[in-house]
Amino acid sequence: MRLDGRDIYLGPHGSPQSHEAYDRAIAEWLSGGPKLGRFPGELAPERTTVRELSEAYLQHRSRSRVSSHVVSKVDQPALKRLTALYGSTRACEFTPACARALMRRAIVDEELSRQYINGKVLPVIKRAFRWGVREGIVPTSIMTRLAACEPIAYGEYGARETEPVRAVDEETVSRTLKVLPPMIRDMVRLQLLTGMRPGELCGIRWAEIDTASPCWAYLPANHKNKHRRQSRTIGIGPKGQAILMRYGDRPDDQPIFSPQRSEEGRRAQLRASRQSKPTPSQLSRDKTREAHRNCGKRSPGTAYTPASFARAIRRACERHGIPHWTPNQLRHTRATQLRRKYGLDGAGAVLGHARLETTQIYAERAVELAERISLETG
Repeated sequence: MRLDGRDIYLGPHGSPQSHEAYDRAIAEWLSGGPKLGRFPGELAPERTTVRELSEAYLQHRSRSRVSSHVVSKVDQPALKRLTALYGSTRACEFTPACARALMRRAIVDEELSRQYINGKVLPVIKRAFRWGVREGIVPTSIMTRLAACEPIAYGEYGARETEPVRAVDEETVSRTLKVLPPMIRDMVRLQLLTGMRPGELCGIRWAEIDTASPCWAYLPANHKNKHRRQSRTIGIGPKGQAILMRYGDRPDDQPIFSPQRSEEGRRAQLRASRQSKPTPSQLSRDKTREAHRNCGKRSPGTAYTPASFARAIRRACERHGIPHWTPNQLRHTRATQLRRKYGLDGAGAVLGHARLETTQIYAERAVELAERISLETG
């Protein structure tokens, strides 16, 4: 038989073993087994190299329901570093010492932070080998060895430390709101009111909002903990509802906040404030812009991404001399506000945290509250 461009010999025609081999090859192919121009069973545990394992694992991740952003921004960089150093090494010979050497090189030569190495490099390597064990292309003993590989400790190898994300000052947010484009301004206000993640904010659609009750419920189809089978419900109160109603004409299946609509509004405002008639060159540029939009060139996207949302905020801050901040900091600000008024349980419920430890990371301790308690009790 020919499958994925490769001829596979099944045995004597019509024999029971050929039918068994055929069913096995199809079942393994449909289940997402490694595809390197090879099939499960051809990647022997004794001969599989680290490069073959990495390629097979990436193909598996690309076919699974994992976000393409995670594959391209997390899995691929980590495995690229792995294969650059140990690509020709047999997977069964990979040891904790190899993993430590890889992490040390990333710290010393690439100057990556300790947090990035421990959170985005070592876990990917362990997952790739664990998947290889599950698929039978890596010996089971490899997992026992890799389990002994500890994360980089504080100060080890002179690893760089990153600053924790802090809440942005509410006064800075107020100054920024005055200079933001109208749609970005509404997005910032809605995020501050709800505490939703930037990705949830950028992807919000009317089809995902239940408006039957006084408190609207936004149930994002995709969210951070979906793969953990956790539900996510974001409450939207009257203030947030008023913001969304300005965009009530958006199609149910389209993102509510659209860069195209934002750009159209900006140009309409410029035309309305214009004192003179448009020049021939201006009319020519409008026609060119419309032509490019129709053919898909040089036109704003239909939806914001967390990166483009953060970029819009950064540009406004730089243009007006305001300290730069990010949408993730805004989520920390909301967490701090909620913790101050409703405690950890209230903050965790609004932010969608399953553990109070996570809420403590987001909600900084209220200094004012600590001072008041000290004055009253100390």
